[in-house]
Parts: sequence; structure tokens; C-alpha cells
Amino acid sequence: MMKINFNKCTLSCAAYGLILALSACAVGPDYKKPEIPKSDSFTRDPAQMGVGSSVIKSDWWKSYNSAELNTLIDKALKHNASVEIASANLKVAQQNTVAQQGFYFPSISVGTSRTIQNNGASMNTSTGLISPGPGNGAPSYSVNSAGLSVGFIPDIFGGNRRAVESLRGLENSAKYQLAALQITIVTNVIQTVSQETTLREELRLAIAAERSAFKQLEHARRLNAVGYSSGVDLATQESAYAYVAAQVPSIRKLHEQTLDMLSVLCGELPSTKLEVPNIEAIQIPADLPNSVPSGWIEKRPDVRAAEEMVKSSNAQIGVAIANMIPQISISGFTGATAGAFSSLKDTLNRSWSETLNANQTLFAGGTLLARKRAAEANLESSLGQYKFAVLTAFQNVADTLYAIEQDKRSWEIARDNALANKRIYEYTQLQFDKGYASEPMLLSVHQAYLGAEINRMQAYALYLGDTAALYQSLGGGWPADARK
Repeated sequence: MMKINFNKCTLSCAAYGLILALSACAVGPDYKKPEIPKSDSFTRDPAQMGVGSSVIKSDWWKSYNSAELNTLIDKALKHNASVEIASANLKVAQQNTVAQQGFYFPSISVGTSRTIQNNGASMNTSTGLISPGPGNGAPSYSVNSAGLSVGFIPDIFGGNRRAVESLRGLENSAKYQLAALQITIVTNVIQTVSQETTLREELRLAIAAERSAFKQLEHARRLNAVGYSSGVDLATQESAYAYVAAQVPSIRKLHEQTLDMLSVLCGELPSTKLEVPNIEAIQIPADLPNSVPSGWIEKRPDVRAAEEMVKSSNAQIGVAIANMIPQISISGFTGATAGAFSSLKDTLNRSWSETLNANQTLFAGGTLLARKRAAEANLESSLGQYKFAVLTAFQNVADTLYAIEQDKRSWEIARDNALANKRIYEYTQLQFDKGYASEPMLLSVHQAYLGAEINRMQAYALYLGDTAALYQSLGGGWPADARK
């Protein structure tokens, strides 16, 4: 095996020592973590939820105590198309980092070549005679070579280190973006399931209301036929029935579209039949956070992703600076050159070389300086995006706190109203059975009760969605390895 004989190298040991010494530094600004605003209150009412010691489990969706919901979430996390895309993008970023790290090491290659050349005849100026070209006294000759080449670009000023740092930031950002997407997928599944099961019940109640309204219409027609009601009364009842009946196709359309949405979230075709729980089977979590966990802002994957982009942009300034200073490379070769392949093993044909190259750009039309300024501007942009992510995170928490408080109250009112209408309907049914209430009154009360039930379920679904949004806004539910 042929080796480079560094004992014969013409470069001095002092030059190598200088290169190694310079390699300890890295150009460009070192990363400084942006400051995060601190606040003891997230809303204009300090009495609302503040920072505490709450802990959110990574599988927080299991707090809803629904096996069917857990199955749908697991399916979505495994098969959702957006998750697959984000996972592939993370692999791309990881391999780009590995590829850049390869420049820390020398590149080694082995090769062989054969050259056949004809130089023709040449004139000897001293004798005036024509003589053949080199190569065994003939104008045509061949040169065969084989050897080992080593090339190395020492990272003297840390340009490659900054490049790796930048790519590492992109890799981590992709990792946190995947984690943020996973939270979004879980939240969307919960909210879509809540919407689907509510629309399913709405459709059932709307059909029942339509039947009740049709009975009222038939009763009005009978009264009109025998002269006990006017044409205006009949037209009014026909209009009322048409309004109630029109709700059925509208709700059915929304229900089918919601099922399609849920199927796609789970990575399935819209024609797939999914097992979706009933609205009563999804419980409001008993351990709903009653305070914002400390350090929650740094646990939100979207904020972490924005911070990693700041790191990447900061490192790019160092890369731009490194391109403005001398570029140094080292290359070496050891092998043999001979007129025939069989002679390559002859020690007299052995050859080696070592080259140290240094290059400094003196003028490039302002390109390098412009790239440095562009990198600095990109850092400013990344800092702005990070600030926006932080402010948006605070807004998400504040919005959710307001929503969950008001929507919970709305649900409680709708629940009490539904119970009251149920009692009214039951009492009216008893009166009707004993002949103290008319059929139109019973049907009217029944429709009011069905409408109150629809409002109750809608309010419950909205409140349920708020609880999922609360977990999402606090940054819970993402993989443990993404927190490192």
C-alpha cells in the first residue's frame, strides 16, 4: 500500500502548527439566545390563570377517556400525509448536516490513468538535425500512472464549523416543526371528531324536528279544511315547516364533509368508514391545567423552531465572513509513473508530491460583502420571526383562556336550558295525555326541546375544542426527544 511520506514533505512543521493553531477560532458572531418576555398574567385580568407548576403529559389526549378517540389519533400520527412530509424533511436536514460534517476530514481517492501522446519530431537548434520526441526515441509514447491522492481543506477560520452550525439549526428547526405539526394534528382530530359527532346528533334531532313540524303542518291543514283557521295561519305553518325541513340537508352536507376531513386527517380515503365516538363518550379532562406550566414558552415546539432558525441565520454570517478571508487547502499524492503498467512497481518510478494552496480574493464586484450583509439582514428577519412566534404563543394562551372561560359558561347555560325544556316537554306530554294540552302545543314544545338539545351539544363541542386548544397553546403533547 502506498503512503504519503511526510518525512520528505517540503512544508515546514511550523506551517502545520500555524494551521492547527488558527483552526481553534471561528469567525462570525457567537450565538446569543434572544430574550423572552416574562409575565405573571396572560390576560388583562390578573385573576385569570397564571404561571404555576402544572405538568402536561405527552399523551394528554388520553385524558378525554375515549378509546375510539385514541385510536383515531394514533392513526393520524402514523399515517397523516403532512406528518410523513415533515418526517421526510427532517431526514433531509439531518443528512445535509452529516454531509457538511464530512468536510472536517480529508478526502482520499485512488486512481489510475494511461496517456498516449505524439509530439512529432523536433529541431535540434545546435546541430540543425531533426530528432524524435521523448519516449523511447519515438514521436509517440505512453505514460501510465497510479496513485493515492489526499485533499484537505483545514477549517482554519471556522467557516465549516459555522456551516455545520447553520445546518444543525435547520435540522433542529425541522425537528420542532414536526413536533408542532403533531400537536396540531392531535388537536385537529379532537376538534373534528367533536364536530362530527355533534353534527351527527344535530342531524338526528333535525330529522325528528322536521317530523314534528310536519305533524303540525298536517294539523293546520285539517283545521283550515274545516274552516277553523285562515289561509294566513296555514301559510305561516307551511313557512315554519319549510324552515325546519331546510336544516336537514344543510346539516347532512356538513356532516359528510366533516367525515371526509377526518378520514384525510387519519391518512385514509374519504370512502373509509371510521369508528367515531359519540359526543357523550368524550369527557372533559378532569386534570385540565389550572395554571400555565413554568417555562412553557420554551417548550412550545414552534417557538423552539423559530429559535433554531435564529441560530442558523447567525451562523451564516460566519460562513459569509469566512469566504472573505484567505482560503487554504492541502493536497498530497503518492504513487508511480512509468511508460508501461508493468514498470509501476519499480521503485525508481515512485513519485510523491505535497501542495499547500492559499488564495485571497481581491475583487469580486462586491459579491462577498453583499452576501455578508444579506446574512446579517437574514438574521434580523429570523429574530423578527422569533419575536412574532413568542408573541403569538402568548396570544394563543390568552385567547384560549378567554374562550375556555366564556364557552364553559355558555355550555352550562345551554345545558340548564336543555334540562328546563326537557321538563316543559315532559309536563306538556302529561297534560296532553290527560286532555289539558292540544297537539299543536305539544309539537311546538317538542321542537323547542329539540332545538335546546342542539344548542347544548354545539356548546359542549365548542367547549371541548377549547380544552384541546389549551393543551396545544401550552406546548404539551410533543415527543420527549424534541425537548432536548
